[in-house]
Amino acid sequence: MNRATFLRLLEKKLFPVLKAEGFEGTGQTLRRIDGPVIHVFNVQGASGARGGGACYLNLGAHLAFLPTEGGGQVAPRDIEEAHCVFRDRMHPPPGEAFGWAYGTSKEEAEESVEFIVSEWSGPGRAFFARHGSYPQSFEQLLRETDPNGVHARTALHLARIAAHLGDRERAQALVDAGLARAPERATSLKADLAQVLASA
Repeated sequence: MNRATFLRLLEKKLFPVLKAEGFEGTGQTLRRIDGPVIHVFNVQGASGARGGGACYLNLGAHLAFLPTEGGGQVAPRDIEEAHCVFRDRMHPPPGEAFGWAYGTSKEEAEESVEFIVSEWSGPGRAFFARHGSYPQSFEQLLRETDPNGVHARTALHLARIAAHLGDRERAQALVDAGLARAPERATSLKADLAQVLASA
């Protein structure tokens, strides 16, 4: 099976489920926007000789007031999964090392798509539920996060959210943890962390 056939099956079986839950769009990327919360679902073709017969199902969540991953601003309706500060993937069954296989027959492709639809109700919905409503979901995320247990870039994103919520104490703890964990050469990241409370 090829990518176009597999994508048509996803459009027929999975996309109606997503659209019933508020996602909009066509092609390989669907978005759901609710206030500042932006959710992105994306089908990405796997590359490489061994990955060419498969795809990845990318999940992204973003807040409109945050710079996108890598810096800059993108209009909510144009945000791609790679722009989102919170990202994950819907993973295929164990043993599928290179994404969701298209299969060698229509039956295999249909079976894979049926499994994806069933997985949406678990890992897919769970990811978006964790980043579902602002400010509630993000207040909970901040409460559950140990500043010393996250990567420096994650600390930056969470510090910006805490500052936006007016929680300067939590923002400062995240900034301090991020600065302590940032690699010595990550000068841009350190500068961004130092600016969080200065611009709040």
